[in-house]
Amino acid sequence: MFTVKYRTKPYVILCYEALFRNLKEGYRTHRKLTEDFNRFNAGYRGEKDVDYNLSLFPHKNFYIFHNIRLKIHNKNFQIDTLIVSKTFLCIVEIKNLAGTIEYDPELHQLVQINGGKITAFQDPVLQAETQKMHLKAWLQQFNMSIPIETLVVSSNPSTIIKIQQDDPVIYRKLIRKEGLHLHLKALTDNYTETVLSNIQIKNLNNAILSGDIPHHPNLIKQYNIQKKHLIDGIVCPSCWQTAVERINKKWTCRSCTAEIKLLHERIILDYFLLFNNTITNRQCRELLKIDSPSVMYYLLKSMKLHYVGKNSARKYLAQVLKIIHKTPITRVSISLCFNYLINITLAAGLLSDTSRK
Repeated sequence: MFTVKYRTKPYVILCYEALFRNLKEGYRTHRKLTEDFNRFNAGYRGEKDVDYNLSLFPHKNFYIFHNIRLKIHNKNFQIDTLIVSKTFLCIVEIKNLAGTIEYDPELHQLVQINGGKITAFQDPVLQAETQKMHLKAWLQQFNMSIPIETLVVSSNPSTIIKIQQDDPVIYRKLIRKEGLHLHLKALTDNYTETVLSNIQIKNLNNAILSGDIPHHPNLIKQYNIQKKHLIDGIVCPSCWQTAVERINKKWTCRSCTAEIKLLHERIILDYFLLFNNTITNRQCRELLKIDSPSVMYYLLKSMKLHYVGKNSARKYLAQVLKIIHKTPITRVSISLCFNYLINITLAAGLLSDTSRK
């Protein structure tokens, strides 16, 4: 088994983290905002749990892609995990839902019952089949035709699954993560005819990587965030006071005297996540409360960002998240600067391990 694309924290969670860092304290506990963030976070944790189970499957000819988003007919479709082999492809849709889930294949309905709360969800089996239809159409542009299977995997070991209709097909489609190896073994035994050559596998893998377009949500627009909702000033990550200044080439907090290295990187990258994928020297100076264009030029140059234009018209570009997927997560990396965002702890404890949704 070879993982071609690893799963790292997705854009959507990075954007939520950046938003929490920049919201005034009174707005960070907004119910809809925190519910959405917790839901995405729970989904990500569930995906990572299934990733570990999958990594233990003893099959050397599987190529694994985690969290891919492709485009067909000007529309995007997202797949949690895609398994590529010479004999078949398998779409894995992952769900992390606590409590009891009841699935009705006749009504195409999934209902979660948890803590007295009843919530209806999109039919995950139908969702995976729709992804299969899109993937089949996407493959046709490369003149490729190969069997595609789908699995919906429940990642939470405490979840109780109830299926309303006695349909044996559903039992092969909607499974627990503990049964993933068994079902993959059955698919491997069923598909024995080689469909894709080594060259075709290589070309397909490259096409998937090239076509992957990470989803970058606009949370400012989505939640109608206004300037009055955002912190005005540079926040100290130690004491959370807006008392940070750049003194003698160092970011220093007047309140707690902490010195924060590379603080400008975090602030600029938050800007990329929340507002725009480009930034100018002037915009950076306004953001960082720096008067000198030359000082700002030095700080931007140290981040090794790509840019377009010259002099005052120069725009610095946000780094493509795609590059980071192939690199293990480290604590801080200047060259792969989005990794820096991944490890920053949010205010108000919103990055703690919340209860599974």
